[in-house]
Amino acid sequence: MVFFKQENLSRRPTTVLTQSSTYNAQTASFANDGDVQTDELHCSHTAHNHTKAWLQVDFGQPYMINNVLIHYRREGDESSSWKQYRFRQFYLDASNNSALQTTTSQRTRCYTDNTTARDLPPNIIDIPCKQTARYVIVETTYDAPEDDYLDEHGAILEICEIKVYGCGKTNGICTKGCTLGQHGDTCDETCSHGCAGGTCDQQKGTCSAGCKQNWTGRLCDVCDAKHYGPACSMECNINCLNNTCNDVTGSCKDGCAFGKFGDFCNETCDDNCVSYWHEDTEKYKKLKESNLETLFILYGMIAALCVSLIVNGCMIKWNLRRDQYKGQDVNQKTMNKNFPLQDSISPQDIYDTVGDDKKYEDLGHLSGSSHYDQLELIKSS
Repeated sequence: MVFFKQENLSRRPTTVLTQSSTYNAQTASFANDGDVQTDELHCSHTAHNHTKAWLQVDFGQPYMINNVLIHYRREGDESSSWKQYRFRQFYLDASNNSALQTTTSQRTRCYTDNTTARDLPPNIIDIPCKQTARYVIVETTYDAPEDDYLDEHGAILEICEIKVYGCGKTNGICTKGCTLGQHGDTCDETCSHGCAGGTCDQQKGTCSAGCKQNWTGRLCDVCDAKHYGPACSMECNINCLNNTCNDVTGSCKDGCAFGKFGDFCNETCDDNCVSYWHEDTEKYKKLKESNLETLFILYGMIAALCVSLIVNGCMIKWNLRRDQYKGQDVNQKTMNKNFPLQDSISPQDIYDTVGDDKKYEDLGHLSGSSHYDQLELIKSS
């Protein structure tokens, strides 16, 4: 798609200008001759003594209108010079039917001037009027009090030039490119502030002459790494790591140089601060005394937890061993219950047993080892 700029639809060959009446052959064509001088001889002029006056621009078919620029009669700045008295309280309408076929309520109002005497409206005025229409109509019913001493009355219009800017009648594509600093299919997008010379490609919006100093990006719409602010004119703090910062706020996004802290790394650590390198974020972090106290409390809690775990472990182990000893005692009692004779032998029984074996005692002495056995034992040793 090719993008073009808005054109002055009033100057198209098919455009026709008419007005409600004419004074001294100063027809509506005076308002469409390309001459923007504002003295009486270069302006269209409606006749006196009418309750309503209008000037109409007919494009022949509907067009997408963007704005209307009007140059009204003003002879000079001296107190005696004729000025735009008759331009007070005019209104501007867009319509698909002519001024003769419609009333103001049947049109789309783009602007109404509310100036009252002794004030004056601007004699050159640019009015936004984003409508799709065939006709643009300037109309008034105002009777200026300054006409009384001339014995002239009624609503009068004195338009020296009217320019209606717009685009193609159906798709809004402008037919002759965009004005300086604009781009897009209807030329309603502004080139980036970072474009050198204020110009950009009318199709893509890229800067035709490159970026201004301190600007970067495909559209030159962001600050470079070392600058920030709406005009990219402010430098990042030298204490920002890598001299880089947020391009809007200026805060140091990569951390601070050693010994500095704060969002802008513009504060100096005192004796109660320590610095350390954070391995995960690769940024210097700053801890103040209050943070150290918090760490000490945290470490104390961790130590207490460890001691508690050790004590609880010892208690659990001691209880397990006690239960084990209790089990052994129960087993011993069970054995004693199963073998009661070992516990029921009395001293008298032992004595009686020894008495019964007395008769074998002498035999034991007789059956001791012989001298021969002793000699054999000595030899073998």
